[in-house]
Formats: sequence, structure tokens, C-alpha cells
Amino acid sequence: MARVKLRVFRFNPELDGEPHYDDYDLEVDENTTVLDALLYVKENVDGTLTFRSSCRMGQCGSCAVRINKRAGLACKTYVHEVAKDGVVLVEPLDHLPVIKDLVVNLDQFFESIKAVRPWRIPASVGGEVGGMPKIPADELEKMIENKQCILCAACYSDCNVVDVDRSFVGPAALVEACRFICDPLDSHDGRLRELVDLGLFKCPVDQECEVACPRRIDIRRGVVEYLRTRSVEEGIGPLPQHKGMVECVLNTGGSVPIVETPATELYPEYVKTFEGEPQDEVVLYLGCIINRRLQGTAKAIIEILQRNRVAVHLPKGQVCCGSPFMRTGQRAVMKPFVTRNFNIFNEYAERGVEKVLTSCSGCNSTFRKDYPKLAEEYGIPIKFEIYDVGEYMAKKIKINTRDLHAVNVSLMYHYPCHIMASGLEEEIYLNLLEKIPGVELVRVPKSGWCCGGGGGVRAAYPELADKLAARRIEIAEEFGVKGLVTNCPFCILQFRRVLELKREKGEEVGFQLYDFYELFANSYRGT
Repeated sequence: MARVKLRVFRFNPELDGEPHYDDYDLEVDENTTVLDALLYVKENVDGTLTFRSSCRMGQCGSCAVRINKRAGLACKTYVHEVAKDGVVLVEPLDHLPVIKDLVVNLDQFFESIKAVRPWRIPASVGGEVGGMPKIPADELEKMIENKQCILCAACYSDCNVVDVDRSFVGPAALVEACRFICDPLDSHDGRLRELVDLGLFKCPVDQECEVACPRRIDIRRGVVEYLRTRSVEEGIGPLPQHKGMVECVLNTGGSVPIVETPATELYPEYVKTFEGEPQDEVVLYLGCIINRRLQGTAKAIIEILQRNRVAVHLPKGQVCCGSPFMRTGQRAVMKPFVTRNFNIFNEYAERGVEKVLTSCSGCNSTFRKDYPKLAEEYGIPIKFEIYDVGEYMAKKIKINTRDLHAVNVSLMYHYPCHIMASGLEEEIYLNLLEKIPGVELVRVPKSGWCCGGGGGVRAAYPELADKLAARRIEIAEEFGVKGLVTNCPFCILQFRRVLELKREKGEEVGFQLYDFYELFANSYRGT
């Protein structure tokens, strides 16, 4: 048995002017769920505590609440797994009006579901066998998965876009719509056009909804990106801005135009500035943004690797990873670029350099999650291994800490969505930052708030992206944080843009933005 403090959001509109929190000291064991704890309080301590529950088996979804700032089912969450310093924070779902304590009004959520017409619209179809159409196996699998949604609203609560734009229909509604779009018995009758109007392309594919989903539905790739691809195939998409982004890749090999000398042209194809044998050799893939916009980040990464006696191969022929195609539904024209990168990486692997490092979190997610499926689809072997630069620093080499100088800054780490999507834990980067002398690392709850830069949102909905980035900085400031560091180029550009917009409005900006790799390189430089 262990003692924990259950800190519960309380609000009775008939008695309270403002919400408050009550603490309850409880003894729990490894089998005690958050719902068990709430039931104990209601039955033995405070009978006025109000919350919803029913099946206690994760089937009904009624006990969904926020636990330590993330939505989940109280009946499926064990207290000992989520207690932080002996405290478990329990609050009502976000984005929905509170009726009392942990009970919210779900009308708004169910209206979003109703907006996508979650019922079958009869269709006349061909290819019938015994009066029923054939259903392709992959479509049937997708239908079955999407039918697993229990409408608990956890995804709606944790949706970054809903937080700043209530016109967005939300993840659960997209899952419901996808279920019927995969159904050959459904006429589809304008469903995809409706979804585009309801915000299909507003999702930055940050996957906060997947983290919250108790059924672990593949919302990003299996729903959002699938629906975007279907919309393009049926001539409804892409959005004009997304079409322009992909045309830039087709014409120049990168998703953004060349305005300054790319980093791949600033260095030789083989970089080794230290004496003696290298600790390791790697292929460095920079990605479009770092190669063409954030050359200082490229310089910092190469310097870090040199300081750690890692020789760098920098292929001149590297092109866009293909993420813009996949995120915006334009898969049909991406094969030449993916194939080119495959061939480059495989050639190096055949020469004994098997590790490919990516400096862009979006590229890393694409290589890790999409390339294996594309390799199978295109019939290309994968002979190389993919690592994020930070992951490589933490796990594959012995970091040279002797030459790190103090950098006296106080900051928080912004955990990029695509790093999370790659399956890389936040602790990897927190631990690396703690190796830099002088860095005061401030840890804040739910550091995965999205910057708004992914999924094509920055290109098509810049105002939405700006709202998301500004909110991230505002939340950091609420915790007294005046500095933020991150290792995603999209996040860097988004935060940089928002801070500049504030300056243009004459607002005082006392907030500092740090590039993860430039911070490390500056520590080595002593600057």
C-alpha cells in the first residue's frame, strides 16, 4: 500500500463563484484505478463529489476525465502509474462546459458527430455477390477499427485545434465519417466535401488524440491522412497551398524554395575535421527546412558530431523525404523522391555506413513510420538504420561532456509532436539538456502542446497555426517560463514567427527561443 493525494477539480454552479480543488489523502495499491479512488472518496469521504461512471471495463467511455492534464478513462488508469510526487490531478474534460465537478455537458461533442451524418446513406453499387458488394480486406479492417470508437470524447478534449478553433469538427467525428467512407454500402454522397469544409486539412497531425484514445485508433494515418488521400483521388483536394508546396518539391527537390545557399552546398560530402580515427561514421539527412532555411542548425549539428569524433557523410543528392505528399494526401506523385532517398541510403549502407541521422522531426517520423510500408509497396529493400540526431547522441555514442561550457539559461523543452510520433521519449532530450552546465530546465505539465506547424496547417491556415504557436508560448509564460528550446525546425519557424508578430504589434517580448542543437553547439564553443 502507498499513500497518494487525489487532487480533484470541484465546481458547483449553485454554490461556487469559481472552481477550486480539493485534496484527498488515500491509501492505494497497484490495482487501484483512478475510478476506484473517486468512488472511495464519494462513498467514504465526500458524498457531494460528482462524476460519471458505468461499466468500469473501458467499454462505455462515461468515466473519461483529464488525469494530470491528459484525457483518459478513469477506470483504465492505475493510480500508481500516474502519481507524480505522490499527487494525482483529476479534472473534467476540456473544451466542454462543466455541469458539476467532473461532469461535463457533452452536447457540443455529439453535435460534432451529428455534423458528419454518422449513418449509412444507401447506395446502388456494382460488383454484388449474393446481393452484397465485395469489401476489400484493407477497407474492412479500417471499418472495424473505426467502429471501435466508444465516443468518450477524450480525443475531443485533448485536440489542439479544437482548443483555438471550435469550427473544427474534431477527431472523433472524422473517425465516424471514415467508417462510412470505407463502407461500400454507403453512397458517400458528398461526405468528403463536407469533411474538407469541416476542417479535415486543419489537423496538424500532432497525434494528441491518439494518446488520449483508449482504443488506440490510428487517427493520424488511418483516418486523417487516409481521408485526405481519398479527397485528392476524388478531385476534392488538395488545397491550393498544399498543391503549391508539392509543386515546389517536384520542381526543386524541396518543399520550400531556395533563397540562400543550401547547407548541403556549404560543406563537402565528407566532413571530418578532427585528428585520428572516428568514433563512428554516419549519413546526415538534413531535410528541406534545415537545408534551405535553418542552415545555422545544420552547422551546429555537424559541429556537435565533430566534437564527438563522428565523421559525417552529407549526400548532395538528398531530396524531400516525402512528408508533404503524405500529410496532404498527394501520395501519387511522391515515388521518385522516396526512391531516390532509398537508393542513396542503401548505397551508403553497402559501403558500411548504415546509420542515417535525421535532423528534422517530421522527416524522422516519415522515415520511421512510412518508409517501411513504402519499401514494401515499391519493392525496395531497407539496408539502413534511422536515428534522430538527439536519439543518436543519447544512445549510440559517448557524449563528450568534458568540453561543454556553462550556458546560463532557464528554459523549458518543447516536445515536438513528430518526435513523439516517432516513438521517441521526451526524457531522451531532457536528459541531454541536463548535460549542459548552467541550464536550468523547467518542467511543465503537458509539454506536448502543438506549435501548429505540421500537417500542412502552416501553409494552408497560417492564422490557425499562429494561434496554436502563440498559445504554446502563453502557456509556458503562465508557468513563469521565459525561454523555450526545441529540436523541430517547424516549431522553431512557428515560434519565431509568432514572436516577430508580437514585436510588430509593439508588444514587449521577454521570451527567448532556443534551437536545441545551436544551444549544444554554443556550449561547446563557450559562447
